[in-house]
Amino acid sequence: MATLTCDIVTPAKKLFTSECHMVVVPGVEGEMGFLVNHAQLMSTLADGTVRVLSDASTVAHRFALQGGYVQVTGDKVIILADRALPVEDIDLDDVRAKISAAEEEISKADDAADKNLAEVNLAWYRILEHAASTN
Repeated sequence: MATLTCDIVTPAKKLFTSECHMVVVPGVEGEMGFLVNHAQLMSTLADGTVRVLSDASTVAHRFALQGGYVQVTGDKVIILADRALPVEDIDLDDVRAKISAAEEEISKADDAADKNLAEVNLAWYRILEHAASTN
């Protein structure tokens, strides 16, 4: 079986690299799936979950994702994410506590920059919550 390489990279580090059968990403106009020999592509990603399949029906890895781009070149998928985290590393209780703290931070923010940062963090925590609760 021919495989492709999937790399997931954040500004902080290379989070993941592996050979796989298929990669499914959240695109801005819907999910996109990539198999080996896919046409070259560069696209913006939506917030959501990346699924890495080891065969036609087995999801081997899942990652929560916030923003970024995907580049496909025949035998390689590179995901450049603003934020990403393996779903199995998500602590749902901790995420829910962070959601409450971020909501409080938004309500108490004195300036637009602080409020904006808290809103971005809240969006991330909601992505994590959704990814972990649908696991």
